[in-house]
Amino acid sequence: MNRLARWTVAGVVTVASFAAVTSLCGALVLPTMMEDAAIRWGLASALGAALAALAAAWGHGFATRTPQLPGQTPPGTSAHASAPRSVAVAGDNSGSISTGDSSSRTLPPQPPGQPPALPLSTPPSANTASASGERSIAIGGNNSGTLSTGDQTGGTGP
Repeated sequence: MNRLARWTVAGVVTVASFAAVTSLCGALVLPTMMEDAAIRWGLASALGAALAALAAAWGHGFATRTPQLPGQTPPGTSAHASAPRSVAVAGDNSGSISTGDSSSRTLPPQPPGQPPALPLSTPPSANTASASGERSIAIGGNNSGTLSTGDQTGGTGP
């Protein structure tokens, strides 16, 4: 459904909700409780306006959303994991990610005066996740899951 059709549906739902609530309350529900027509229709209009405001809020979200198929990556996002045991997620993550071992281990010693061998990279652009170090994790969105690189602090392993 294109954007104009979604805006049309949102507008029709908003107007219909106002008209339905105002008519039903003013003609059927409130006459049993109130005899004065001016007060009854004023209250019915206020109730209709309140429901129409809720319908308009829904309609705005409905009309401006970008339809997306399940599992589809949003346009303009990319993920790249170049090192061993690295993970890159372009969107949001809600699951567990683990790139390391469950037991601790000691890394091999580096020759003196040499920095760790990590590839140099340019800063990523917006909506890009790039994991270039060994056992690294990069997430281009929000994370609500558990992350573990397997790195252990305090002590040496077997």
